[in-house]
Amino acid sequence: MTASIINLAKEQTLHQRIDRLLDFVPEIKIRKLDHGTIKVNNIVIKNFYGVWECQGNNFFRRKSAVGYALCTLQNNSKKANDIKELDRKLQKIKTDIDIYHYHLRRSNQFKKTIMSHRISADMPVLHQVDAALTQLLKTISI
Repeated sequence: MTASIINLAKEQTLHQRIDRLLDFVPEIKIRKLDHGTIKVNNIVIKNFYGVWECQGNNFFRRKSAVGYALCTLQNNSKKANDIKELDRKLQKIKTDIDIYHYHLRRSNQFKKTIMSHRISADMPVLHQVDAALTQLLKTISI
């Protein structure tokens, strides 16, 4: 008789543990919608002509916009501002390099030399800012 009571108690605790796991409702829900749009709780992140918009702020990368939304929901304004600033720097450097490449193809030899030097000078900065942004985004807990 005692063995069946012990088995019944084990079975009930197992059911209770499973019910507790299934009752878990996450605080933050991230959903992917149509055309690359992402919804983080009530914050919608949309792409408008190559720019990701999140709460009136524009971002170069979608993952930066998602990280910004997560930090906003967690009331971490310092990290959110750091993400916004690094993303802005990344966009500026990337745009500069694209302009240098354009002028590199359409210039005389003297300007080609200048543009190639500018590209060589900005590429390490691009990689550094990209790595810093990636590291910062990895620190966000969901």
